[in-house]
Amino acid sequence: MVGLPPENLKTASHRPVDRGVARKHAFLDAARDVFLTQGYEAASVNDVVRIAGGSLATLYAQFGNKEGLFLAVAQDQHERFVRAITPECVDNLPLEQGLQVIGEQFLKTILEKDHLAFYRITVGEARKFPQLMQRNVSANADKVRDVVANHIRAKAPECEDANTYASYFLSLLLSRHHYRALADSTYVVSDEERREHVASAVRFLVRAIHGY
Repeated sequence: MVGLPPENLKTASHRPVDRGVARKHAFLDAARDVFLTQGYEAASVNDVVRIAGGSLATLYAQFGNKEGLFLAVAQDQHERFVRAITPECVDNLPLEQGLQVIGEQFLKTILEKDHLAFYRITVGEARKFPQLMQRNVSANADKVRDVVANHIRAKAPECEDANTYASYFLSLLLSRHHYRALADSTYVVSDEERREHVASAVRFLVRAIHGY
């Protein structure tokens, strides 16, 4: 940047966002709201265009059709979820505290209304989009399991099967609140209830790992 006049410096540091990319993000955001509100079958691409702006021709050029748009939204939702469940580094925390942080962040994220709503859609459309069910149930769970298992290996190297213990931990976290929240849209878990639920799972797991 040395030697560039001020006006060129400003241009270089504030490059305009590509219009095609911006339009794609607008379609994805609008489609996400439409699918979460209306479900897959009832959702209309016309509603997406009305909310996002642009044209049907542009939407079809970028996503192909309604199914392609839904798959793109699902991928975006998956990436949002993975980012949200990945905690800050817990390497400096002992076993119990690290598991508490990981568990609370996972449970808080999976109980958010948008994630619950999209999970319901995924289950409802499992026959039409079996790969989405596999990704939501398997890939997301594997991501968190790896975070838990790596923490166990680092803090309890005597544990011979960290992956299995991590899977048990996730099952304990999901055992009550997740299924109730899926069945009842009015179900709410307070911060204190979430902390206590995770703490109980942590105590159970730590006792199992240490054999007492």
